Amino acid sequence: MVDVVVIGAGHNGLVASALLARSGLDVVVFDKLSWPGGMAGYHVLGGAEVGVGAYVVGVMPREVLDRLGVDLEVEVPDPVAVYELDGQYVKWWRNPGKRVEEFRQWGLGDEIAAFWEKLTALNRAARRYFFGGPPSEEALAEDPEAAELVKKTARDVMSQYLPEEFWPMFLYRHLWDEPAFLLAYFNPPEGWGRPVWRGERGIQALSKALYRTALESGAEVVLGVGVRKIVVERGAVKGVELDTGKLVEARAVLSTASPIHTLLELVEGIDEGVARRLRDAAATAGPYRLNVVLSEPVKLRRGLAPYRDSIFQLPMGEMLVDGDRLSVVGEPDIGRLESYVENLGKVKAFEVWTPADYQSTFNAAGAYVNHLPMAREFLFSCRPVCGWGYRTPIRGLYLGGAGTWPGGQITGVPGVNAAEAVLRDLSRRP
Repeated sequence: MVDVVVIGAGHNGLVASALLARSGLDVVVFDKLSWPGGMAGYHVLGGAEVGVGAYVVGVMPREVLDRLGVDLEVEVPDPVAVYELDGQYVKWWRNPGKRVEEFRQWGLGDEIAAFWEKLTALNRAARRYFFGGPPSEEALAEDPEAAELVKKTARDVMSQYLPEEFWPMFLYRHLWDEPAFLLAYFNPPEGWGRPVWRGERGIQALSKALYRTALESGAEVVLGVGVRKIVVERGAVKGVELDTGKLVEARAVLSTASPIHTLLELVEGIDEGVARRLRDAAATAGPYRLNVVLSEPVKLRRGLAPYRDSIFQLPMGEMLVDGDRLSVVGEPDIGRLESYVENLGKVKAFEVWTPADYQSTFNAAGAYVNHLPMAREFLFSCRPVCGWGYRTPIRGLYLGGAGTWPGGQITGVPGVNAAEAVLRDLSRRP
């Protein structure tokens, strides 16, 4: 018997396993994928390492990396992003003064300064609630510094400062009528950038750093072997049954997989109301992703070359360029892509990830990156189910992936909080 089985070697699973192992527990991680990092992982395409899900880091608090002792940095480009608006490019410079001057071209210099001051304040208020148990909407509403996170929508805040045509720079359209918390969450003051670790640059650097940290902390990480079933007896976890048929007994099971997959496919007898809630959440669909590897460095057209390290926010989605590789997430279109990339004909290899691919590869139904919709119904203390936090009604079964507070993207926060819940409970048991 082991102390804890962790399902999923994504970034939250690796964070949690490292913390649990460092506390002296016997920890084993299982993942059906052959690579570490899950959706923050990578594989080889045309001889190059390319990301499969996440592509930049921004929301992860520095406290997570410091607590793990990971010497990873985030290289934030300047400008951070280049947004296409009516055939012109709006640059989001890191320097506030330069940013104001940029927006003065559209008559918005003072407005953008005030808007960013508001976003920074909201982000600071939100981060105070990241660690520990998920906050309720009521608790946030009673906090003068955090009240706007839940009382106002993203649309409410953005409309105070900017014309609507600029809003896609800061938040996806389908989230505009959700709580202003999401506007703060997706716009960290530090900006978005590529992880850098021991000379490697790109999302693979993060995956490798966390994988190495988990192993060095004493966790066993088994790749290429998935969990078929979570074994429950008399309302308590007994262990897991692997794809191989082997039973691994454990005092606790921490799943960092999607709550939809965990609760609807790996365990039986879940409350019908909870099951219905999760089935309904799975009805949404995520974006497509195109990865392209060229036989030479990517050559950009239309004046984009000086900003090749930036995130390009284009009508077809977000594009990232790195040497001879490029990725487009959203609704990639080869014809439109050729208008931005001069040497697209020098393709060495390419691949397209569809929402169906993400569901089958990562067992992630619905909005694939975040496991559950980032919507009011699934935020705060109601992510994934109101009042659960990181525990479930099944004794010894915990959740700690993107489907728990504070949500999706690369943060590591669910992994930290779930690990702490496991440690508190196991310390009380004989």
